[in-house]
Amino acid sequence: MRLNILLTLILISACADNKRASLHTSFDSSKTFSQPVSVDTTKNPANIWIDRFNGEKYPLPDSIGGKPVTFYLNSPKVATIAKALYKGQFRPTDNDSTTLLLSYVTTNDKTIRPFYRWCLDFTIAISDGALAEYPGVPALNYAIKFPGEFFNYLDKDSTYGRYSRWTASITYSGLPDYGKDSTFNYNIIVEKMTSNCKECPKSILERIKALAKDVTAGQRKNN
Repeated sequence: MRLNILLTLILISACADNKRASLHTSFDSSKTFSQPVSVDTTKNPANIWIDRFNGEKYPLPDSIGGKPVTFYLNSPKVATIAKALYKGQFRPTDNDSTTLLLSYVTTNDKTIRPFYRWCLDFTIAISDGALAEYPGVPALNYAIKFPGEFFNYLDKDSTYGRYSRWTASITYSGLPDYGKDSTFNYNIIVEKMTSNCKECPKSILERIKALAKDVTAGQRKNN
């Protein structure tokens, strides 16, 4: 009698497991990103961002732009998707939600722009595969619109790693026109950045030329 009961329970458990497995395999992960904000339900430890794609862990800053992160997380002016990225509830990938998130970096609101800049910088840091196609344009747009602020931000990283990542991203997916030669793109970048840097010191104007040279260098190798 007990044996029959045990066998019955095992059979019921196996059927339940098969049903759960069926539900799991029928889930379309692409639908996760069909809404303006895509939420990953994984709970991350405080100050650590865990990539749900590969399990990589990234430390999160406690402050951004001289303000505690809570300033941005509690601000009604900061987009929900940007907050979701920091909280580990959104993972940038090749979709419109990522395009929208990265476009915020050129907002005219300087009080929350640093947080959007961090979102872009973080996306550049984790970019690979199809995602690498997305940060280049907003990175260049930010550099063009706020040249002085752009260089000041890059200079805060004494390892030079941030400069290398941003220039590589612009080279890969952010140049004005890949159908034109490197000289064309160089001139466009210098012209646009300089036009937004009318009161910049000569040193910044020289750095603009150096940046334009660096981001078009990779293109020259392919010409």
